[in-house]
Amino acid sequence: MKAVAVILAAGEARTMGFPKALIEHEGGKSFLQSLASTFGKAGCAVLAVVGKDAEAVRAQHPALELVESTRWEAGVVASVKAGLAAALELGAEAILLHPVDMPAVRASTLKSLVSKLEDADAVRPEFENAPGFPVVLSRAGAEKLLAAASDSGNLDAAVKPLTLKRLPVKDPGVIVNINTPETYERLFGSAPKLAPPPKRRGTRNAA
Repeated sequence: MKAVAVILAAGEARTMGFPKALIEHEGGKSFLQSLASTFGKAGCAVLAVVGKDAEAVRAQHPALELVESTRWEAGVVASVKAGLAAALELGAEAILLHPVDMPAVRASTLKSLVSKLEDADAVRPEFENAPGFPVVLSRAGAEKLLAAASDSGNLDAAVKPLTLKRLPVKDPGVIVNINTPETYERLFGSAPKLAPPPKRRGTRNAA
């Protein structure tokens, strides 16, 4: 089954002070780089949907395939649709929708979710009864979501009409959302900061 991850990174991120895709996660990697690595380890092709800060994200992640959401200001569903359309063009049979500010999910969790998709429109993880991400869509589920008329609203509302299975997991990363400076500081012990540029990260040990 061909699985494609669609990482949602098109929003404005006013509360964080920086584009979330560019914020440092661990080991000098940005949130987006960390997630791309995890999804890659799970056997997924990776697309990132970008919007307001598209050029900055592109400069920081030259090897990643980016899809630009021209209607990102309309809401997250518009960006979801841009990513779904691109993933379907790649022949995806499973599409994993995941917000860029949730970089702690494990590769083993992603593999389990894809394996449980079967005949459902979608599978969603839950940790201690709390729904998490990614939401994994079948091709049919993705087509249903694309056919929805409205681009407004949040992702939870968009997937509500789908036949969705819940999968309990032991991975708290499916619900860890680092979307405020306070959450970042609590987890990492410092205020949010940008990940180092690719060249600097690659030459740090050569100096």
